[in-house]
Amino acid sequence: MQGGGGSAPQFDANKVANDQKNTNVATGISNAYLGNTNQVTPYGNLTYEQTGTASIDGRDIPRFTATQTLSPSQQAIYDKTTGLQSRALDTAGNVLGSVNNSVNTPLNYDGLPQLPQDQTQLRNDAYSALTARSTEDLNRQTDMQKTQLANQGVAAGSEAYNNAMIPLERARVDASNQATINAGNIAGQNLQQGQTLRNQGIQERTSIRNQPLQDYQALQGFGGGVTQPTWATPTQAQIPTTDVTSPQIAAYQGQMNAYNQGMQSSNSTMGGLFGLGGSALMAGAMFA
Repeated sequence: MQGGGGSAPQFDANKVANDQKNTNVATGISNAYLGNTNQVTPYGNLTYEQTGTASIDGRDIPRFTATQTLSPSQQAIYDKTTGLQSRALDTAGNVLGSVNNSVNTPLNYDGLPQLPQDQTQLRNDAYSALTARSTEDLNRQTDMQKTQLANQGVAAGSEAYNNAMIPLERARVDASNQATINAGNIAGQNLQQGQTLRNQGIQERTSIRNQPLQDYQALQGFGGGVTQPTWATPTQAQIPTTDVTSPQIAAYQGQMNAYNQGMQSSNSTMGGLFGLGGSALMAGAMFA
């Protein structure tokens, strides 16, 4: 803003805008320094350092680097863990060949117990085994009964003969029925046992096949127990931006008001002088 020599004051908008920008940038830089608070913890430190500048619109704006460092004890754990991880990864590379062989080799179920396909045969075999002795005993008892009845003169097919043979026939039926029930149970047990043995065999072969892959995954995921520092949230102290524009506008308006008042006073004085001069001229004309 400029004035003087009777000229009206001038408002330089570019200068005001540039002053405000410079103030804003300075405030931002100050806030950055306030926010970059170094921290020290039992597990490590966090430090901020200016590492150069960046030129933005003709101004050098500082750049900062945040550096995290572990405490000596945590650094020692980190170094040991990293060494173990490195060796584990080397070992994992050696295991990878076994993994490839295992993955590319289909599972082989040869030699595993086969599941019974025909339960009827299982039941029949069990029934035959269960009734073998009872049938032999009942046949012997039947022959002895027939011989005894013949010696007694009881004719085959007679009522007395049939009544004498009924207990043996009932025993034969009862033995057959019980053998049928037991044969069904045995067949079911044999089938279940066969399934269990086969499943166990499949699980064992699957486990053997997957073991290299599990070893590889375990080695890949081998980690350490480094405790990472927990950083505190710094106090967000912010310097408010200074308003440079408003004071300059107010100053300009004050200068304009003073200028306008001066112009009004000057115009009033000049008007009075012109009035006095006109009166003097009229009086001279009257007395001439």
